[in-house]
This record gives sequence, structure tokens and C-alpha cells, in this order.
Amino acid sequence: MDPAALVEAVVEEVACPICMTFLKEPVSIDCGHSFCHGCLSGLWEVPGESQNWGYSCPLCRAPVQPRNLRPNWQLANVVEKVRRLGLHPGMGLKGDMCEPHGEHLRMFCKEDGLILCEACSRSPEHEAHSVMPMEDVAWDYKWKLHEALEHLRKEQEEAWKLEVSERKRTANWKVQVETRKQSIMWEFEKYQRLLKKKQPPGRRLEVEAAAALASLEQEEGETVQKLESNHNALIRQSRVLWKMITELEERSQRPVRWMLQGIQEVLTRSKSWSLQRPEPVSLELKTDCRVLGLREILKTYAADVRLDPDTAYSRLIVSEDRKCVRYGDTKQKLPDNPERFYRYNIVLGSQCISSGRHYWEVELENGVTHCPDHPSGRPLSEQRLGKSPSDSKET
Repeated sequence: MDPAALVEAVVEEVACPICMTFLKEPVSIDCGHSFCHGCLSGLWEVPGESQNWGYSCPLCRAPVQPRNLRPNWQLANVVEKVRRLGLHPGMGLKGDMCEPHGEHLRMFCKEDGLILCEACSRSPEHEAHSVMPMEDVAWDYKWKLHEALEHLRKEQEEAWKLEVSERKRTANWKVQVETRKQSIMWEFEKYQRLLKKKQPPGRRLEVEAAAALASLEQEEGETVQKLESNHNALIRQSRVLWKMITELEERSQRPVRWMLQGIQEVLTRSKSWSLQRPEPVSLELKTDCRVLGLREILKTYAADVRLDPDTAYSRLIVSEDRKCVRYGDTKQKLPDNPERFYRYNIVLGSQCISSGRHYWEVELENGVTHCPDHPSGRPLSEQRLGKSPSDSKET
């Protein structure tokens, strides 16, 4: 066998069939083929050890078990020895010679990005081009490779940040969805107990609750599909980036002759690569948990609640109509009533409601709280309307 062809065959045996470069951390699978551990993991994307089915060899398509990956230390040693010889996948001894002229390839044409012999460099085709010895342009192109690598690594870091951000947003949104589901069920159950015989004719709260949950489920499915599409797009881009970075790192370590081979196309492709950001997905939930017509029904239980200023803490200022209270900057000089609170920001209601169903609203600076029932059956005057210095309350 021709020695040059033999060398090429040996180099081919120690190259990964996936990335086409020297094997890194080679592992063997059930069928006997070997690959880089990182290439195989990235190709299969094994999500967990429990999912151990549906995988096949990238070369022969034989079914394999991801758990059975075996490190091939002997092959790793062979790869390292071949690397020390200065050989690289895709090169051979014949590649150093110009076939038409039989001369060594020593020149490089910047315009065409081609490796030439001296006879080729003098041809009319390259006469007007900038043709220089490979050694003279090696450092310039090594620096260009470095710049291209830096660009790709920044894009890779940005892709990773986007992936993390998308995962966090998705996780938080899923919590909101579950919370909304619980709220819908809780609200309808609560109002069903509250309304009892007050339900308007022709309405069934169970049907309305089921419709609200179905609407939320449909909204969830549509949003999940969009989020998964964005996630998959980022994963695909990360794979491409990883392969390009690996290719450039491998090329930068090659001898000058093999580093320059096809370098123009590689540099152009690397520098023009730009991360495509996913389409923004709105995570605002549109399905709410309101019962139509509920407020009108609740108003039939309305109670005129007023505050008792004789119970108010000294910094709580009760309005003249006794329906509003706010927190003052200083303590007031108030009568020393036995029912007054001296240690806590509390004011009590003046009414005494001991039975039945009653409804009132408490308006805060950031929303409205509905109080449709008094669960304890105790007098309203025993309820505590606590507040903080930053809040105001109307009853």
C-alpha cells in the first residue's frame, strides 16, 4: 500500500465521524463505532437516564443504549500519538505536492485563498493577485482566526444567557398558570357556597368553571408551543456555534499548510454569523377567574361599615364620615379610652354584626379587597383593620 495513502487511512480512523476532527474523549457504543463524547451527547440530547430508548448509531443506525457508552482509552492514546506527528484529518503526504507541476505547495494567494506552488503563482490566473509565501501570512491569518473565535464565543455566551433567561421565564409562567387554575377553582367553589339559591336562572357555576379552565388550558397549550419553538431554535443555534468554534480551534492548531487551506470561506462564514433572537412571547394570562354578574348579587348583602375612632391607634387618623383611615406622621393627643389600641396600628368597626351574610369592600391604594362574608360570626367591632405606614384604607 502506498505510504501516503496508509497515513491518510490511519488519520481517518482516529477522526470523529460527526465533527470530522480528531476524537476527543472517545467513547464506544454497542455496535462498536467510536465518537467524541461531546458530539454524541449533543447529537442525542439525552435528557435523563430514565429515557433510554429510541437512539441509534449515527453511522450504521444500529439501536444502542446511551447508558452503555464506554470510554475508549486505548483509542485516545492512539489519537494523541497521531496528533504529535503533526498530521490532521483531511490531510496526507500527497497533499504537500502540486499535482500538475510536481512542486511543493509553498505560496498562498490572498484573493483566492488558495495554496499554490511557485509555478502556479506565476500563471496568468494569479499574476495580478497578492501571492506570498505561506509563512509570511501565517501570523496574520492566525490573528484573524483568533478574532473570529472571539466573535463566536461572545455569540455563544449570548445564546447561553438567552437560554437561561427563557427557562426562568417559562418556569415562572408555569407557576402562574398553576396558580391561576387553583384560583379559578377556588373562586367558583367559594361563590357557589356563598350564592346558594341566589344563582340567576339558567346559569350553572360548574359549567362556567369548566369553561374557564378549558380556556386557560388552550391558552397554556398555545403558549407552550411558542416557548418550545423558541427554545429549540436557540438549541439549534448553540449546536452550530459549538461546531464552528470547535472547527476554528482545531484549525488554529494545524500546521500552516493545513490552517490556510480553505480559510477564506471559514473566516467569512464565522464573522458573518449572528445569533437570531427568538420571537417575543407574551406570558400574560388572558383567562381570568371572575364570575359574571357576581358583584350585583353580592351587593344585595351590602352593609354600611363605619370605623370606631375611640379604638384607633394614636397615629391612625379616621375621617369625619368614619369610612376612611390613614397613617399619620406623628401621634395624636387622644382621650385615654380603655378600648383604644396603644401598641398596634388597629382600628375597629363600630357595628356589631353577629349573624347572617354581609358584604363590604375595603379599598387599598393598590387594589380592592372584597369581604363578602364574616366567617367567624363575631361582631364586626371585634375585627381588626390593621395597616402599615405606607397604606391607606377605605371601608
